[in-house]
Amino acid sequence: MIDPQSLILFAGACLVLAMIPGPDNLFISAQAISHGKKAGFAAAFGIIAGLVFWSLAAVFGLTAMISTMPAVLIIIQIAGAGYLLFLAFDLWRNTGQQYNISLPNDKIFWRGFTTNILNPKIGLYYLAFLPQFIAPDGLAIWLQMLILVAIFNIIGGSVMFGVAQIVGSAGQAISGKPSTKKWLSRFGALILVGIAVRLVWQLLL
Repeated sequence: MIDPQSLILFAGACLVLAMIPGPDNLFISAQAISHGKKAGFAAAFGIIAGLVFWSLAAVFGLTAMISTMPAVLIIIQIAGAGYLLFLAFDLWRNTGQQYNISLPNDKIFWRGFTTNILNPKIGLYYLAFLPQFIAPDGLAIWLQMLILVAIFNIIGGSVMFGVAQIVGSAGQAISGKPSTKKWLSRFGALILVGIAVRLVWQLLL
C-alpha cells in the first residue's frame, strides 16, 4: 500500500503544480474568454481526457518507449505548436462573428483533447514524477501508478474547472458590447500564440 504521508505530500504537490499557469490553464482561459464559461468547461473536459491518455501511456509503458525516440517527441511537439497557431489564426479571423456565432462545445472538447495529446512532455512528466511516490514493497507498481495519476487528474481537473468558472464569469461580465467581445476573442487568440511560442522555445533549450 502507498504510505498515507506520501499520498498527502503527493496531493499537495499536485495542487501546487495544477495552479501554475501552464499551457492547459492558459488554453482553458483562452476558450473561456473567447467563447464563454461553458466553452471553458468543455476545454477542461477535453484536456482531462488527454491527461487520462497520457496517464495510461505512462502506466503501461508507452511513454517510456516514446522517451527513447527524441525525434518523435520533437515532431509531436512541433505539431502541437502548429495546431495551436492554427486555432489562434482561426479565432482571430472570426472575431467579428464571435458575438453571434459560438463554437459547439463538443468541438472545443476535441480541441482541448488534441492540444493535450500533442504535448508529450505531460507523459514524460508523469514518468519522472510518479516513481518518487511509489513504494517498492507495496502494491503492484502499475496499480500504485494508476492511483497516483487518478489523484493527479482529479486535483488538476478541479483546478481547471475553477479556472474556467472564474475566467468565463469575468469575460461574460465585461463582454456586453460586441466590440469588447471582439477584443476579448483576439486576446484569447494571442494566448494561444503564446502557448505555441512557449512549446517551440522549450525545443530550443
